[in-house]
Amino acid sequence: MAMSKGKYLPEELISEIFYRLPVKSIGRCRCLSKHWRNFLSHPQFIKLHFNLHAHTQEEKLIIVTWRSELHTITLIHDILEDESIDSISTKVNFQQLTQNWISVAGSCNGLVLVIDRDNVQFLINPTTLEYHKFPFFDWALPPKTSCYMYGLGYDIVSDDYKVVSLSYRDTNNEFMSNTYVDLYSVRKGHWETLGVSPYDHSLTDRASGVLVNGALHWLACRTVEYSTAIAAFDLSVDKFLEVPGPIDLQDNCFMCNLATLKGCLCISTSLPRDINTVTIWIMKEYGVKESWTKFEIIEPSLDDSLSTLLCSITDEDDVLLEVEEEWVVYNLKENRRKDLLIDVNPVTYEARTFVDSLVSPYFGNETEGSCIV
Repeated sequence: MAMSKGKYLPEELISEIFYRLPVKSIGRCRCLSKHWRNFLSHPQFIKLHFNLHAHTQEEKLIIVTWRSELHTITLIHDILEDESIDSISTKVNFQQLTQNWISVAGSCNGLVLVIDRDNVQFLINPTTLEYHKFPFFDWALPPKTSCYMYGLGYDIVSDDYKVVSLSYRDTNNEFMSNTYVDLYSVRKGHWETLGVSPYDHSLTDRASGVLVNGALHWLACRTVEYSTAIAAFDLSVDKFLEVPGPIDLQDNCFMCNLATLKGCLCISTSLPRDINTVTIWIMKEYGVKESWTKFEIIEPSLDDSLSTLLCSITDEDDVLLEVEEEWVVYNLKENRRKDLLIDVNPVTYEARTFVDSLVSPYFGNETEGSCIV
Protein backbone atom coordinates (compact mmCIF):
# COMPACT_ATOMS: atom_id res chain seq x y z
CA MET A 1 0.00 0.00 0.00
CA ALA A 2 3.08 2.15 -0.42
CA MET A 3 2.66 5.52 -2.03
CA SER A 4 5.19 8.01 -3.37
CA LYS A 5 5.84 10.96 -1.08
CA GLY A 6 3.78 14.05 -1.70
CA LYS A 7 5.66 17.10 -2.86
CA TYR A 8 4.34 19.39 -0.18
CA LEU A 9 2.40 17.30 2.33
CA PRO A 10 3.52 14.27 4.36
CA GLU A 11 2.21 10.94 3.08
CA GLU A 12 0.38 10.28 6.35
CA LEU A 13 -1.53 13.56 6.05
CA ILE A 14 -2.46 12.87 2.42
CA SER A 15 -3.76 9.46 3.47
CA GLU A 16 -5.90 11.01 6.21
CA ILE A 17 -7.36 13.47 3.70
CA PHE A 18 -8.23 10.68 1.29
CA TYR A 19 -9.90 8.63 4.02
CA ARG A 20 -12.31 11.50 4.67
CA LEU A 21 -13.26 12.21 1.07
CA PRO A 22 -16.66 11.01 -0.22
CA VAL A 23 -16.80 8.11 -2.66
CA LYS A 24 -17.38 10.22 -5.77
CA SER A 25 -14.34 12.36 -4.99
CA ILE A 26 -12.19 9.25 -4.54
CA GLY A 27 -13.30 8.09 -7.98
CA ARG A 28 -12.12 11.33 -9.55
CA CYS A 29 -8.82 11.24 -7.66
CA ARG A 30 -8.12 7.76 -9.02
CA CYS A 31 -7.81 9.30 -12.48
CA LEU A 32 -5.05 11.75 -11.52
CA SER A 33 -2.06 9.39 -11.33
CA LYS A 34 -1.11 5.73 -11.32
CA HIS A 35 0.23 5.99 -7.76
CA TRP A 36 -3.01 7.44 -6.47
CA ARG A 37 -5.11 4.92 -8.39
CA ASN A 38 -3.17 2.00 -6.91
CA PHE A 39 -3.39 3.44 -3.41
CA LEU A 40 -7.08 4.35 -3.60
CA SER A 41 -7.97 0.95 -5.09
CA HIS A 42 -6.11 -1.10 -2.50
CA PRO A 43 -8.41 -3.42 -0.48
CA GLN A 44 -7.04 -2.11 2.81
CA PHE A 45 -7.82 1.50 1.88
CA ILE A 46 -11.31 0.54 0.70
CA LYS A 47 -12.03 -1.32 3.94
CA LEU A 48 -10.78 1.51 6.16
CA HIS A 49 -12.64 4.10 4.08
CA PHE A 50 -15.89 2.15 4.38
CA ASN A 51 -15.53 1.61 8.13
CA LEU A 52 -14.95 5.35 8.63
CA HIS A 53 -18.04 6.37 6.64
CA ALA A 54 -20.39 3.42 7.26
CA HIS A 55 -22.39 5.05 10.05
CA THR A 56 -22.52 8.54 8.54
CA GLN A 57 -23.50 7.72 4.96
CA GLU A 58 -26.99 8.65 3.85
CA GLU A 59 -28.93 5.58 2.75
CA LYS A 60 -30.43 5.51 -0.72
CA LEU A 61 -33.03 3.22 -2.26
CA ILE A 62 -32.46 1.03 -5.30
CA ILE A 63 -35.41 -0.33 -7.25
CA VAL A 64 -36.41 -2.12 -10.44
CA THR A 65 -38.91 -0.19 -12.54
CA TRP A 66 -41.70 -1.61 -14.67
CA ARG A 67 -39.43 -0.94 -17.67
CA SER A 68 -36.91 -3.41 -16.17
CA GLU A 69 -34.45 -0.61 -15.38
CA LEU A 70 -32.45 -0.06 -12.21
CA HIS A 71 -32.89 3.31 -10.49
CA THR A 72 -31.46 4.74 -7.30
CA ILE A 73 -33.71 6.99 -5.21
CA THR A 74 -32.30 9.79 -3.05
CA LEU A 75 -34.75 11.27 -0.55
CA ILE A 76 -34.99 15.04 -0.13
CA HIS A 77 -35.98 15.89 3.43
CA ASP A 78 -37.70 19.26 3.58
CA ILE A 79 -38.58 20.23 7.14
CA LEU A 80 -41.16 22.69 5.80
CA GLU A 81 -43.05 20.01 3.88
CA ASP A 82 -45.59 18.22 6.05
CA GLU A 83 -47.46 16.00 3.63
CA SER A 84 -44.84 14.44 1.36
CA ILE A 85 -41.16 13.72 0.75
CA ASP A 86 -39.65 14.50 -2.61
CA SER A 87 -36.90 12.43 -4.20
CA ILE A 88 -34.42 12.29 -7.05
CA SER A 89 -34.22 9.15 -9.19
CA THR A 90 -31.09 8.24 -11.14
CA LYS A 91 -30.91 5.47 -13.69
CA VAL A 92 -28.11 2.95 -13.09
CA ASN A 93 -26.73 2.41 -16.56
CA PHE A 94 -24.15 -0.26 -17.38
CA GLN A 95 -23.07 0.33 -20.95
CA GLN A 96 -22.26 -3.33 -21.62
CA LEU A 97 -25.50 -4.70 -20.11
CA THR A 98 -29.07 -4.62 -21.33
CA GLN A 99 -31.87 -3.26 -19.15
CA ASN A 100 -33.47 -6.60 -18.39
CA TRP A 101 -33.71 -6.63 -14.59
CA ILE A 102 -36.48 -8.27 -12.57
CA SER A 103 -35.26 -8.23 -8.98
CA VAL A 104 -33.11 -6.45 -6.41
CA ALA A 105 -32.39 -9.42 -4.18
CA GLY A 106 -29.97 -8.10 -1.55
CA SER A 107 -27.70 -5.30 -0.37
CA CYS A 108 -24.58 -5.27 1.78
CA ASN A 109 -21.84 -2.66 2.32
CA GLY A 110 -22.71 -0.76 -0.86
CA LEU A 111 -22.97 -3.88 -3.02
CA VAL A 112 -26.31 -4.90 -4.51
CA LEU A 113 -27.41 -8.29 -5.83
CA VAL A 114 -29.61 -8.00 -8.94
CA ILE A 115 -31.22 -10.70 -11.10
CA ASP A 116 -32.14 -10.48 -14.78
CA ARG A 117 -34.95 -12.21 -16.65
CA ASP A 118 -32.69 -15.14 -17.59
CA ASN A 119 -32.03 -15.79 -13.87
CA VAL A 120 -28.46 -14.55 -14.27
CA GLN A 121 -27.08 -13.03 -11.07
CA PHE A 122 -25.00 -9.85 -10.95
CA LEU A 123 -23.24 -8.25 -8.00
CA ILE A 124 -23.03 -4.52 -8.67
CA ASN A 125 -21.79 -1.36 -7.03
CA PRO A 126 -24.30 1.32 -8.10
CA THR A 127 -21.88 4.09 -7.15
CA THR A 128 -18.69 3.01 -8.94
CA LEU A 129 -20.61 1.10 -11.66
CA GLU A 130 -18.47 -1.99 -11.23
CA TYR A 131 -20.26 -5.27 -11.73
CA HIS A 132 -19.54 -8.98 -11.42
CA LYS A 133 -21.52 -11.47 -13.50
CA PHE A 134 -21.84 -14.83 -11.78
CA PRO A 135 -20.73 -17.88 -13.79
CA PHE A 136 -23.11 -20.47 -15.20
CA PHE A 137 -24.25 -23.10 -12.72
CA ASP A 138 -26.01 -26.42 -13.20
CA TRP A 139 -28.94 -25.80 -10.86
CA ALA A 140 -30.70 -28.65 -9.07
CA LEU A 141 -34.01 -27.34 -10.45
CA PRO A 142 -34.62 -25.65 -13.82
CA PRO A 143 -35.09 -21.88 -13.24
CA LYS A 144 -37.97 -21.54 -15.72
CA THR A 145 -40.20 -24.00 -13.85
CA SER A 146 -39.01 -23.35 -10.30
CA CYS A 147 -39.13 -20.61 -7.68
CA TYR A 148 -35.88 -19.00 -6.55
CA MET A 149 -35.05 -16.78 -3.59
CA TYR A 150 -31.70 -15.15 -2.90
CA GLY A 151 -29.80 -13.43 -0.15
CA LEU A 152 -26.53 -11.46 -0.01
CA GLY A 153 -24.28 -11.07 3.00
CA TYR A 154 -20.73 -10.64 4.26
CA ASP A 155 -18.86 -13.35 6.16
CA ILE A 156 -16.46 -11.57 8.51
CA VAL A 157 -14.66 -14.84 9.34
CA SER A 158 -13.53 -15.58 5.77
CA ASP A 159 -13.66 -11.93 4.57
CA ASP A 160 -15.97 -12.97 1.77
CA TYR A 161 -19.25 -11.89 0.27
CA LYS A 162 -21.66 -14.79 -0.16
CA VAL A 163 -24.91 -15.28 -2.04
CA VAL A 164 -27.41 -17.93 -0.92
CA SER A 165 -29.92 -19.35 -3.39
CA LEU A 166 -33.03 -21.24 -2.29
CA SER A 167 -35.09 -23.07 -4.92
CA TYR A 168 -38.17 -25.26 -4.97
CA ARG A 169 -40.58 -26.58 -7.58
CA ASP A 170 -43.23 -24.14 -8.79
CA THR A 171 -46.39 -26.17 -8.19
CA ASN A 172 -49.73 -25.67 -6.48
CA ASN A 173 -49.15 -28.71 -4.29
CA GLU A 174 -50.18 -27.95 -0.71
CA PHE A 175 -47.78 -30.52 0.69
CA MET A 176 -44.22 -29.76 1.68
CA SER A 177 -41.60 -29.44 -1.00
CA ASN A 178 -37.83 -29.85 -0.79
CA THR A 179 -35.95 -26.55 -0.88
CA TYR A 180 -32.47 -26.76 -2.38
CA VAL A 181 -29.63 -24.58 -1.08
CA ASP A 182 -26.77 -23.30 -3.23
CA LEU A 183 -23.98 -20.97 -2.15
CA TYR A 184 -21.83 -18.59 -4.19
CA SER A 185 -18.50 -17.34 -2.84
CA VAL A 186 -17.40 -14.08 -4.44
CA ARG A 187 -13.83 -14.58 -3.26
CA LYS A 188 -13.63 -18.09 -4.72
CA GLY A 189 -15.72 -17.21 -7.75
CA HIS A 190 -17.84 -20.35 -7.89
CA TRP A 191 -21.12 -21.94 -6.81
CA GLU A 192 -21.43 -24.83 -4.37
CA THR A 193 -24.43 -27.10 -3.75
CA LEU A 194 -25.19 -27.54 -0.05
CA GLY A 195 -28.14 -29.94 -0.33
CA VAL A 196 -31.68 -29.65 1.00
CA SER A 197 -32.76 -27.07 3.58
CA PRO A 198 -34.08 -28.46 6.90
CA TYR A 199 -37.05 -26.12 6.36
CA ASP A 200 -39.77 -25.89 3.74
CA HIS A 201 -39.62 -22.43 2.14
CA SER A 202 -42.39 -22.99 -0.40
CA LEU A 203 -45.34 -22.27 1.89
CA THR A 204 -44.32 -18.76 2.94
CA ASP A 205 -44.00 -15.58 0.92
CA ARG A 206 -41.26 -15.69 -1.69
CA ALA A 207 -38.83 -13.05 -0.43
CA SER A 208 -35.14 -12.22 -0.38
CA GLY A 209 -33.08 -13.06 2.68
CA VAL A 210 -32.89 -10.37 5.39
CA LEU A 211 -29.32 -9.77 6.57
CA VAL A 212 -28.83 -9.28 10.31
CA ASN A 213 -25.90 -10.26 12.55
CA GLY A 214 -24.03 -12.16 9.83
CA ALA A 215 -27.00 -14.34 8.89
CA LEU A 216 -29.68 -14.32 6.19
CA HIS A 217 -33.22 -14.78 7.49
CA TRP A 218 -36.35 -16.22 5.92
CA LEU A 219 -39.77 -17.14 7.24
CA ALA A 220 -40.16 -20.88 6.65
CA CYS A 221 -42.03 -23.97 7.85
CA ARG A 222 -40.59 -26.66 10.09
CA THR A 223 -40.71 -30.00 8.33
CA VAL A 224 -41.68 -31.92 11.47
CA GLU A 225 -44.17 -29.73 13.32
CA TYR A 226 -45.44 -27.97 10.19
CA SER A 227 -45.24 -24.66 12.04
CA THR A 228 -43.68 -21.34 11.08
CA ALA A 229 -40.10 -20.55 12.05
CA ILE A 230 -37.50 -17.88 11.42
CA ALA A 231 -34.75 -19.75 9.56
CA ALA A 232 -31.34 -18.05 9.75
CA PHE A 233 -28.53 -19.09 7.40
CA ASP A 234 -25.29 -18.39 9.29
CA LEU A 235 -22.74 -17.22 6.71
CA SER A 236 -19.76 -18.13 8.90
CA VAL A 237 -20.66 -21.83 9.11
CA ASP A 238 -22.85 -22.14 5.98
CA LYS A 239 -25.78 -23.80 7.74
CA PHE A 240 -29.30 -23.00 8.92
CA LEU A 241 -30.04 -22.17 12.53
CA GLU A 242 -33.30 -21.02 14.09
CA VAL A 243 -34.06 -17.65 15.68
CA PRO A 244 -36.85 -17.55 18.28
CA GLY A 245 -39.88 -15.57 17.17
CA PRO A 246 -41.98 -13.12 19.20
CA ILE A 247 -45.28 -14.95 18.82
CA ASP A 248 -46.74 -18.15 17.43
CA LEU A 249 -46.53 -17.35 13.73
CA GLN A 250 -48.50 -20.36 12.56
CA ASP A 251 -51.75 -18.50 11.86
CA ASN A 252 -50.15 -15.37 10.46
CA CYS A 253 -47.17 -16.58 8.44
CA PHE A 254 -48.73 -15.63 5.11
CA MET A 255 -49.39 -12.11 6.35
CA CYS A 256 -45.93 -11.50 7.84
CA ASN A 257 -42.73 -10.22 6.36
CA LEU A 258 -39.20 -9.82 7.67
CA ALA A 259 -37.16 -6.62 7.46
CA THR A 260 -34.47 -4.70 9.35
CA LEU A 261 -34.90 -1.59 11.44
CA LYS A 262 -31.75 0.15 12.64
CA GLY A 263 -29.80 -3.08 12.22
CA CYS A 264 -32.32 -5.16 14.16
CA LEU A 265 -34.45 -8.01 12.86
CA CYS A 266 -38.15 -7.21 12.73
CA ILE A 267 -41.44 -8.79 11.70
CA SER A 268 -44.42 -6.84 10.46
CA THR A 269 -48.03 -7.97 10.08
CA SER A 270 -51.03 -6.28 8.57
CA LEU A 271 -54.14 -8.42 8.84
CA PRO A 272 -57.65 -7.70 7.58
CA ARG A 273 -59.02 -8.05 11.11
CA ASP A 274 -56.57 -5.37 12.37
CA ILE A 275 -58.19 -2.42 10.62
CA ASN A 276 -55.91 0.59 10.13
CA THR A 277 -53.08 -1.16 12.02
CA VAL A 278 -49.63 -2.46 11.12
CA THR A 279 -47.94 -4.38 13.94
CA ILE A 280 -44.13 -4.40 14.05
CA TRP A 281 -42.03 -6.62 16.33
CA ILE A 282 -38.36 -5.59 16.72
CA MET A 283 -35.73 -7.96 18.16
CA LYS A 284 -33.58 -5.48 20.07
CA GLU A 285 -31.03 -8.10 21.24
CA TYR A 286 -30.32 -10.62 18.53
CA GLY A 287 -31.21 -14.20 19.43
CA VAL A 288 -32.93 -13.27 22.70
CA LYS A 289 -36.63 -14.11 22.60
CA GLU A 290 -37.47 -11.78 25.46
CA SER A 291 -36.03 -8.78 23.60
CA TRP A 292 -38.84 -8.70 21.01
CA THR A 293 -40.58 -5.32 21.36
CA LYS A 294 -43.96 -4.54 19.86
CA PHE A 295 -44.91 -1.34 18.03
CA GLU A 296 -48.16 -0.51 16.29
CA ILE A 297 -48.80 1.88 13.44
CA ILE A 298 -52.40 3.03 13.71
CA GLU A 299 -53.19 5.13 10.68
CA PRO A 300 -56.73 5.70 9.31
CA SER A 301 -55.37 6.18 5.80
CA LEU A 302 -54.27 2.54 5.75
CA ASP A 303 -57.93 1.54 5.39
CA ASP A 304 -58.39 -2.24 5.25
CA SER A 305 -55.54 -2.82 2.83
CA LEU A 306 -52.56 -5.00 3.51
CA SER A 307 -49.50 -2.86 4.15
CA THR A 308 -45.96 -4.17 3.77
CA LEU A 309 -42.95 -2.91 5.70
CA LEU A 310 -40.13 -2.61 3.16
CA CYS A 311 -37.22 -1.15 5.14
CA SER A 312 -36.04 1.61 7.43
CA ILE A 313 -34.69 4.58 5.52
CA THR A 314 -33.23 6.98 8.11
CA ASP A 315 -31.88 7.01 11.65
CA GLU A 316 -34.88 9.10 12.68
CA ASP A 317 -37.40 6.25 13.06
CA ASP A 318 -38.64 6.55 9.48
CA VAL A 319 -39.82 3.35 7.80
CA LEU A 320 -40.95 2.76 4.23
CA LEU A 321 -44.32 1.07 3.75
CA GLU A 322 -46.04 -0.15 0.63
CA VAL A 323 -49.73 0.67 0.83
CA GLU A 324 -51.88 -0.29 -2.14
CA GLU A 325 -48.96 -0.03 -4.56
CA GLU A 326 -47.89 3.36 -3.22
CA TRP A 327 -44.92 4.14 -1.00
CA VAL A 328 -45.45 5.81 2.34
CA VAL A 329 -42.83 7.07 4.80
CA TYR A 330 -44.02 6.67 8.37
CA ASN A 331 -42.27 8.04 11.46
CA LEU A 332 -42.66 5.60 14.35
CA LYS A 333 -41.77 8.16 16.99
CA GLU A 334 -44.05 10.96 15.81
CA ASN A 335 -46.79 8.69 14.39
CA ARG A 336 -46.80 10.71 11.21
CA ARG A 337 -47.27 9.64 7.59
CA LYS A 338 -45.76 11.24 4.49
CA ASP A 339 -46.19 10.17 0.89
CA LEU A 340 -42.96 9.46 -0.99
CA LEU A 341 -42.96 11.16 -4.38
CA ILE A 342 -40.91 9.46 -7.10
CA ASP A 343 -40.84 10.06 -10.85
CA VAL A 344 -40.51 6.42 -11.95
CA ASN A 345 -42.84 3.43 -11.66
CA PRO A 346 -41.23 0.84 -9.39
CA VAL A 347 -41.91 -2.82 -8.98
CA THR A 348 -43.48 -1.93 -5.68
CA TYR A 349 -42.66 -5.07 -3.70
CA GLU A 350 -38.93 -4.62 -4.34
CA ALA A 351 -36.92 -1.92 -2.57
CA ARG A 352 -33.49 -2.09 -1.00
CA THR A 353 -31.37 0.46 0.80
CA PHE A 354 -27.67 0.89 0.09
CA VAL A 355 -24.89 3.34 0.83
CA ASP A 356 -22.21 4.77 -1.42
CA SER A 357 -19.01 2.76 -1.03
CA LEU A 358 -15.81 1.80 -2.81
CA VAL A 359 -16.30 -1.92 -2.09
CA SER A 360 -15.61 -3.91 -5.25
CA PRO A 361 -18.01 -6.68 -6.35
CA TYR A 362 -15.04 -8.95 -7.01
CA PHE A 363 -11.78 -9.72 -5.20
CA GLY A 364 -9.21 -9.49 -8.00
CA ASN A 365 -10.73 -12.45 -9.84
CA GLU A 366 -10.86 -12.49 -13.61
CA THR A 367 -14.41 -11.42 -14.23
CA GLU A 368 -16.67 -9.72 -16.69
CA GLY A 369 -17.24 -6.21 -15.47
CA SER A 370 -16.66 -2.54 -15.85
CA CYS A 371 -15.44 0.35 -13.76
CA ILE A 372 -16.38 3.94 -14.48
CA VAL A 373 -14.93 6.50 -12.12
